[in-house]
Amino acid sequence: MPKPVEIWQDNALTVARYEMTETEKNILYMVVASVHKDDAPTKKYQVSVKEMAEVTGSKGLMLEAYKQATRKLLGRVFETTLPDGDLLQATFISSARYKKGTGIIEIGLSDEVRPFYIHLHSKFTKVQLAAAISLNSAYAKRIYELLCMFKNMKDKTFRRNLTELKTMLGIIDPKTGQDSYVKWTHFEKKVLDVSSREINGHTDIKFTYKPIYGDRPGRGRKPVIEVEFEVFYQAKTESVPASSLHERLVKQFRLRADQAEAILAAHSVETINRQLYDIQTKAADGKVKNLGSYTAKVFGLETKAKSD
Repeated sequence: MPKPVEIWQDNALTVARYEMTETEKNILYMVVASVHKDDAPTKKYQVSVKEMAEVTGSKGLMLEAYKQATRKLLGRVFETTLPDGDLLQATFISSARYKKGTGIIEIGLSDEVRPFYIHLHSKFTKVQLAAAISLNSAYAKRIYELLCMFKNMKDKTFRRNLTELKTMLGIIDPKTGQDSYVKWTHFEKKVLDVSSREINGHTDIKFTYKPIYGDRPGRGRKPVIEVEFEVFYQAKTESVPASSLHERLVKQFRLRADQAEAILAAHSVETINRQLYDIQTKAADGKVKNLGSYTAKVFGLETKAKSD
């Protein structure tokens, strides 16, 4: 079984405070999945709108929706405390360029955020791309990242201060202090319960949670001050690739049926999709003379591709 595509990021980014929509987060996931430690500081990362729609299942999403998402993403500021105690405020991306007629978005990572994905030391979070993208709620995506910090630890039970958790998720505005879910019951229903259903049903992780109450003088209900999480991790095998991907390899990328089958057997769906939009981009720029032969070569197939 092919190994799932994984995303790596520094823990300081996992617990950073920021707000982001589902589409913005998915675009960032696709970019981060392509980052390598030896990338040039000026490298731009390509995201195909078509491939993005297929991977995320959002085929009805129009190009304008992606333009709006990247516009917002350019203005998203995250805050995190660095190991030396400094508070860092920075953006995730520095640019988004839409290549005319190709459906390709070129994304530039900001200088400040790049090290969080490249210079990983002892403290990092490993996230499965397919699992993260499968989550529909932006809150579920952030909580999944948080849970992934503990999935390989011996002690998989941890607590988070409720106010800090809400701030991390963007529920409490750090500027105004306004809380979108003041009541615990609302936060539990709209955030934790939704995240629980999605994460427990679609990822390599299952988790439970419980409120931790503080003291309150006099009568009245005790306030929730912390949330305790317990993580249960079991590697999740990938589902059999869709027949539509096999059809694309044969019809669009000019491979024989047996070559397409060999690729599907040897690579994850995410890896195939990433490679295909890289190939598509090069073909659109006129850098590929024989699409079938080039595609076969990219995937390590030495036999002759399907003829025109």
